[in-house]
Amino acid sequence: MPDWSSDALGALRSTEEVQLATRRRDGTLRNPRVIWVVTSGQRVFIRSTNGRSTAWFRAATATSAGRLQARGAAYDVTFTEVDDEDDLALADAGYRAKYAHYPSIVAHLEEHGPRAATLEVHPA
Repeated sequence: MPDWSSDALGALRSTEEVQLATRRRDGTLRNPRVIWVVTSGQRVFIRSTNGRSTAWFRAATATSAGRLQARGAAYDVTFTEVDDEDDLALADAGYRAKYAHYPSIVAHLEEHGPRAATLEVHPA
């Protein structure tokens, strides 16, 4: 998989919310959703606050493709599910560091349901 550019990582690190549009099986984009995104080194993670049953998460795992928009730039992406405890801990730490000013939301994101809906995002 290709690496994130330093510009892309900077945009994802420095913005609080990004737009995520998942791809349908025919390649067209669904309507975007606003989500939070975190980084750990060169890695990028997203998490569904409402767990695995949300429409955007199901779509992301069905096609493994989408687009993130941050700071005026669009990035075609792919997704892989995260289930390794060390990787989940990296995502947890990213949420705690970046969104510390929302402690109750971050605490919720560390609960089983949202944590089980963690994806790593890769540039396409």
